[in-house]
Amino acid sequence: MYNQTPPVTDNADGSYLTISNQKTKFIQTLAHKADLPATIIMPLNDILAQDHIIDHFKKAIKADRLSHAYIFAGQDGVGKTLFAKEFTKSLFCENDKNDCCNLCPNCIRIEKNCHPDVFYTGREAKAKFIKIEDIRNLQHSVRFSPLESDYKVFIIKDADRMNEEASNCLLKTLEEPSPHTIFILIANSITPVKETIRSRCQIIRFHPIPTHIIEEQLTSKYESADPIKIGWASRFCNGSLGNAPDLLDNNYYEMNNDIVTRMIEPDMDNLFLAEYIIDSYLSTEDSLEEKRETLKSILNCILQFYRDLLIVKIRNVQNDQLNKIFLLNEDRETILQRYVNYLTQEQIINVIDEILTSFKYIDFNLNINLLVENIITTITVLNSKARQ
Repeated sequence: MYNQTPPVTDNADGSYLTISNQKTKFIQTLAHKADLPATIIMPLNDILAQDHIIDHFKKAIKADRLSHAYIFAGQDGVGKTLFAKEFTKSLFCENDKNDCCNLCPNCIRIEKNCHPDVFYTGREAKAKFIKIEDIRNLQHSVRFSPLESDYKVFIIKDADRMNEEASNCLLKTLEEPSPHTIFILIANSITPVKETIRSRCQIIRFHPIPTHIIEEQLTSKYESADPIKIGWASRFCNGSLGNAPDLLDNNYYEMNNDIVTRMIEPDMDNLFLAEYIIDSYLSTEDSLEEKRETLKSILNCILQFYRDLLIVKIRNVQNDQLNKIFLLNEDRETILQRYVNYLTQEQIINVIDEILTSFKYIDFNLNINLLVENIITTITVLNSKARQ
């Protein structure tokens, strides 16, 4: 346990939640990703695209009907961690009963991660899971009454990455909650969270950020960037405002174009393509964890390519129903239309299933190069069967 927050959004949550008025053009929580201070000041009303959650908590605070435990669930980059912090400030604020003023001592100390009644825990750097020792430390702190406030708040990041022992330890704490204690579990998915833990928490679901909002914010941040790249990043991030800047900063647009171009070559050689991907993007100097993250990005490029193929395939049959769904590679729609003629809908779905399965294996102790060769070979085989 540590009474100091990890980076408010380590690519995971709310890196780019913005202030909607003219206080600032664009806000990013991680200082190293933008030339802005690390401290972000914003009331609940200024958090983007989560109005349903803001309304819920304002009513709960006003009526004094808060749950003792919440799960904030939603994909990376939609603001779960940042909202947890702003919600906590609104509970502790000395000047505003329904929101945070960001001026009183409590708001300032929570912002600086030094309030004695607010605690954070989560996975250690490079660890796969939250360990039981972290939860035991939390249990020790839960026993004591709040020092200065009406509540003690415990924020658990990566709550969907607890091992069995840590989950059981947390369950004991949730079964007998201490008065005036609030737990906030932050998870990308509730599926890995034990059912017995889920049943003792109120689940709050965060929505993806609309594409047009992401595009507006990226345009404000990257004023000199190519509008085509900004539009692509806004679509490709799939509603993750926190992850969108990484796509631009790390040249994912170029990588996606490169991989897609090679995927649609008429006589794609699976081993040659696999070797090209390994040599071009999986550097021998990278750590295993860095290779895993790069491979996830590569697989995501391939996955989204087949996602576009599936949309085009279905559009051709049910034209009116899918016209409003955008293509991530919309600048290649003509090529997609031609390529999709060689594939059946079933074969496209099978490829997507294989890619999703490969994602599950990345975090296992498997040979990364063999995993690349396997997925490329599988795709090639499925494509060749479709052409027969």
